[in-house]
Amino acid sequence: MINSIFFDELYKQYAWYDSIFTPVVENCSNEFFFEGFEYKLASISTNMNVLAQNETFFVTKVKINSKNDVYIRISQNAINVILDKVLGKNNRKFDLTEVTELEARIITAFNDFLYESLSPNFTIEPNRRYTEILHLTYFVKSESSDNAAKFIISVPKEILSPTEIDISQQRFTDMDFAQSLVEVNLLLGTTTFPLADVKKLDVGDIVVFENSNSSEMTLICDNIVQKFRINPNTDIVEPYDNIGGGNGMDGIDTNTNLWDSIQVDMGAEFDKVKVTLGELKSIEEGLIVDLCSVYDNNVSLKVGGKTVATGELVIINDRFGVRIQKVNESDPNPEPSPVHQQEKTEQSEGGEDFDYSDFEVEEPQG
Repeated sequence: MINSIFFDELYKQYAWYDSIFTPVVENCSNEFFFEGFEYKLASISTNMNVLAQNETFFVTKVKINSKNDVYIRISQNAINVILDKVLGKNNRKFDLTEVTELEARIITAFNDFLYESLSPNFTIEPNRRYTEILHLTYFVKSESSDNAAKFIISVPKEILSPTEIDISQQRFTDMDFAQSLVEVNLLLGTTTFPLADVKKLDVGDIVVFENSNSSEMTLICDNIVQKFRINPNTDIVEPYDNIGGGNGMDGIDTNTNLWDSIQVDMGAEFDKVKVTLGELKSIEEGLIVDLCSVYDNNVSLKVGGKTVATGELVIINDRFGVRIQKVNESDPNPEPSPVHQQEKTEQSEGGEDFDYSDFEVEEPQG
């Protein structure tokens, strides 16, 4: 298993590697060739396979003790960039399978010179075997060309003494962006309903969500799901006497068939709302949050992911409820599954508007 702590350590030490290796690489290039090349440290990694994938390299191996080597790998494309600058452009593109003796000597001499320039930064024990190898991947580009190519310096990690370079002072704090807005979903709660009740939802009905708490909501932001405490908005408290009995809807007839008695889960959530980063910070810290600004947003009632109605938020006996302002139309051309095909046909013959196939309900077992 790859040690994630090790990679976190490399991330923190990147500035040290860049400050130690990059000036040496640039100075060696300027002295051995001439000025005109740009070098950029692109990555520090322990995975050579990823870095060298689909690449061909000219490799120089330098023995540092009886058991270990340092490798300097220059890609075929990087050699093209260098030789075009040093020897002048020609019609023959460099090919490692057809490298000339002059080209090989130039590349090897540069790699040896680079190692000698880097070696003062190494602490090498004569008979020790080193196991962790770091690969420092550079991109080289000529100032006169837009083409960039790769070369890699591979050294044992243990011969180096990297340090973490601390930032003297943070330029910003979290609260500098407290008023910035981010889109989130806010879930209010759930309840269960017989299908008969769902069919008879009407404007003005109030649905109470038994699995809710007027002092609590659930926030969803990307892959974050977090319950948090809120200050209930007393302006939306509805007297219990105003909603009738049961689930808040009057006039529900007794269920007359098996389908009507099936219980489905209904959830309530705000349409996408925007909260400030300051409010998110309070949620993260477990503080009570004042979200009065979101109470005027529409609330959607959902069954099986389908929005069946929308309305405004109310509070009844410390539970969230929704006063329905709009009931959505049933899909006129649903795609019923074979399991539901017979039930859909029976409904059409009876002249009923409600479409059972809108909801994912398992076929009753006889």
